Amino acid sequence: MEKYYSILQQCGMFHGIQPRRYRDVLDCLHASVHQYPRNTHLVELGEQSHNTGILLDGTVEEFLYDENGNQVSICRLASGQIFGAELACTGWSTSPVCLRADSDCTVLRLDFSALMSQQTMTCPCRMQVTANLMQDMAQQLLFFNTKVRILAQKRLRDRLKIYLQTLTPDSKGCYHLLYSRTELADFLCVDRSALSRELCRMRDEKLLEFSGARIKILDHDFLRH
Repeated sequence: MEKYYSILQQCGMFHGIQPRRYRDVLDCLHASVHQYPRNTHLVELGEQSHNTGILLDGTVEEFLYDENGNQVSICRLASGQIFGAELACTGWSTSPVCLRADSDCTVLRLDFSALMSQQTMTCPCRMQVTANLMQDMAQQLLFFNTKVRILAQKRLRDRLKIYLQTLTPDSKGCYHLLYSRTELADFLCVDRSALSRELCRMRDEKLLEFSGARIKILDHDFLRH
């Protein structure tokens, strides 16, 4: 387990906890490491369990289905990110989303029920983990609100603009997309060819320029209005 401590240090759940206490926290949460091959479902829609954990390596796609049975991408999880905490902490009995391994991945499974006991109030580590989880869930809520805003837009350009507003540019003012072109189209719930055409139109209008997963905004009023 110690070989994953460097990843846990990057995980928000362990902020404020000394690495020498990681073993105590992991034992408390009944941690266990699991391997999942590509395309395996970690969590099924409507699953009657609280599958929670931390992604140690690989990538995982979180999605659900709309009323027409179409897959709606919510987000992609990368190494060090938590999944399922909101289910465990809110006491939901079924999962409203699916989690699928986009690649071979390693997951640290956790049982958050121990944090719901009265002992949490007398253990500084448990209290810190609980506080960290609450902060993580608040960030997830902001993300879901952004997703709702994106889906509420009728114009593809407006959907793309909202997505870009969630990214932080590098020192050269470039935005680095977290998705491939196909994956971004899925995230925005649009056709890939339509997304490519819109990007080309925006390039021709001198709003931006792009190369692969890199986008540079040329007209910053585009993002502000």
